[in-house]
Amino acid sequence: MSLLSRHAARCAILLAAFIGSAAAADTPAEKTPEQVLSELLTMHRSELTLSAEGLGGAGAKALLDRARSAQFILIGEDHGFAEVPQFVLALRQSLGRDTPQNLVLEIGPYSAQRAASAAREGTLSALSRDYPAAMPFLNLQEDGAMASAWQHGDKRERLWGLDQEFLFSGRLILERLQVLATTDAAKKAAADALTRNALADKQAMAEHDTAPTLLLQWKDADFAQLRAAIDARPGSEAARLIDELDESAQIYRGQQTDGYASNNQRALLMKRHFMDYYRAAQKAGEPLPRALFRFGANHMIRGISPTNLFDIGNFASEFAASNGRTSLHVLVLVGSGSANRWLPFVADAGLKTQPYDARAEMGDFGVMPFIEQANKSGWTVFDVDPLRRQRKARQSAGATFEKIVFGYDYVVVVARGRAAKDYAD
Repeated sequence: MSLLSRHAARCAILLAAFIGSAAAADTPAEKTPEQVLSELLTMHRSELTLSAEGLGGAGAKALLDRARSAQFILIGEDHGFAEVPQFVLALRQSLGRDTPQNLVLEIGPYSAQRAASAAREGTLSALSRDYPAAMPFLNLQEDGAMASAWQHGDKRERLWGLDQEFLFSGRLILERLQVLATTDAAKKAAADALTRNALADKQAMAEHDTAPTLLLQWKDADFAQLRAAIDARPGSEAARLIDELDESAQIYRGQQTDGYASNNQRALLMKRHFMDYYRAAQKAGEPLPRALFRFGANHMIRGISPTNLFDIGNFASEFAASNGRTSLHVLVLVGSGSANRWLPFVADAGLKTQPYDARAEMGDFGVMPFIEQANKSGWTVFDVDPLRRQRKARQSAGATFEKIVFGYDYVVVVARGRAAKDYAD
């Protein structure tokens, strides 16, 4: 046998041995993939507790160790529960000085600016009452407490709003444009826009329908006319505010014609907003700014999202890696209980405490194996890393489950959740 033939034979033997060992390391032959998955979930779940001192229980230490070193911590959720902001506050309490300085929220940048000012002054509840439905989530008491924990007593704005401005934020922004107006023509244009917005909001509230709102009715020409009338020069605060309203309107209108393009535009907007905040923090003296994100679960996932986008969660993961740092992605789920699904334009006030069933609400998200294997009461945390090394077991739960396994580092399950409370209640 030639030297080349002997080398090829050795390679074949080594390859066969490698394949054999890899197969042996995967699902054992005597157990089904489903059985192995169930065992893995049981082996790698731990109890988690929340108290005034922070996170506790057997599952806290490993999670906290990773959170301390992460440049970005990303908390994904299904909206409307009291427990998620409470989890964030407990995490903050446990981290102490290692808490990221900045809190990143699923609201628009001007809404975040107003919320930061109100939280600093202790008037967030009053702001929520004055502008109902302008800042979703921050109209909830638990979310307000979370935002206030980051902002209260800090002169710098610690709340970063990455999203488009909400459908009912028109009045909030147009009132600021009225303040910025310096000529009679500009003041009239702002006042006229405010009047149109007030009529649209009144109709939307009366009809319990968002269709009449300014951001669904105004077109490109309306915003161009407002820019010209206000003399909003590029780079000015007035121009930025109108641009935010304009792009928010594009995103909302796009949902009616091309949902994918609209979602992609929204994701790109979030990334631009994030970099604006990040660079501003660097200029203010933070060499490597750290941040904690709290968004809907779709946005916080690493990799391609369930809506087939490389969303802000993946961006944060890659950006941290480019800095030689890490991101920590934590999905917080609720098994049952009640959620607050109400907004001021919705007729049914019973939605403030809507019964919640995770199978109906999150079944398509691929998370049911975690919920089914969680403790029947209290809090459970799963370390998903071992699942990444068990291909057959992982795949037995489906492709959406695999997205969660690679997209999140920990999954926290609250057995029974409580609806968050509106400030108005």
